[in-house]
Amino acid sequence: MSFQNKKFTLTRAEKKDTADIEKIMKSGSFSGGIEIQYLRGDDPLASFEKEGTESYIYILREKEHGEAVGMGGCIVRPALVNGKIKRAGYLTGLKVIPEYQRRVMCIPEIYRFLYEETKNYIDFYYSSILEENTAALLLLEKRHKNMPEYRFLDSYIVYFCKTGNFKKTNFQIARCDFSQAEEFYIKEAEKYNLTYPSLNSNDLKNGEFYGIYENSQLLGIGYFLNQQDYKNYVIKSYSGIYKYISKLPTRLLKYPSFPKENHSADYTSMGIMVKDNNVELGYELITQLLKISPKRDFVMLGLLEKDPLNKAFSRIKNIKYRSRIYHVTWDKEDKTTDELKEALLKLEVAFL
Repeated sequence: MSFQNKKFTLTRAEKKDTADIEKIMKSGSFSGGIEIQYLRGDDPLASFEKEGTESYIYILREKEHGEAVGMGGCIVRPALVNGKIKRAGYLTGLKVIPEYQRRVMCIPEIYRFLYEETKNYIDFYYSSILEENTAALLLLEKRHKNMPEYRFLDSYIVYFCKTGNFKKTNFQIARCDFSQAEEFYIKEAEKYNLTYPSLNSNDLKNGEFYGIYENSQLLGIGYFLNQQDYKNYVIKSYSGIYKYISKLPTRLLKYPSFPKENHSADYTSMGIMVKDNNVELGYELITQLLKISPKRDFVMLGLLEKDPLNKAFSRIKNIKYRSRIYHVTWDKEDKTTDELKEALLKLEVAFL
């Protein structure tokens, strides 16, 4: 299928488009109290490929001069839905350079083209939108002719925490090998929707895994995943209350460090899974992993709002932001939304 438009072309990105992808990503940032520029290292396409079994990234160009003015796409991943493995397509969102944001009027056509290009390889689509991105929320949450429906599933909370000292635990926390972590994960993962069916997925398999034990019994697992070679968060500016907080010795106050403006954050992603969603186990595992972690600006971990483990963070000082998770569909009769809501959702912050 070819993209039909008088002013723009839309083609699948290739290695030769690297400079254009970098230009588009550097042209925008997440606004709010902390303005963040989200980059993908020296090889953006390889970065996307680390997050799925296949990535479909497309470049939007204006026809007159061939200038790259936008990009968007979909990452294909395995995901559990009520115990069955499905092919999930994570929509990365459409990014358009500022000069063209009011000139690109073919958004419905872009979405339709992406759907037609990928529908044979994907069982369902989902996406996330920052709660502070009010323009995207207004555009996509309201139903429009020729646009897919964005059906809200749950809010997603990302916690930024400091590394360092926490009190000792009565549980044993130790490195565990991949096979032991995998065995525990597979048993617990079936209780969730949207989660990976295996730790042997994408870049997740390269995590550094730990277990929480009681009397030699494994009760939960956690991991660190350092993605700084292909995912960067550049702090562009602080405003409002964060402008003042960023100048304070936040680590002494048990909050994470605030990176300098125009510097990349030194961070790592973390994920956990504990037996029966036990909050106390979750708290002990999180705090001990933060204690083990090398000193960084912050460690980040994400949970869906309905996840009971959020209660653990009532005792851990943190900075947080929120996104909204959606099932995206072009079919009004699609029952996938209801199927996804039949179990607690679980997503790894490393891949959002």
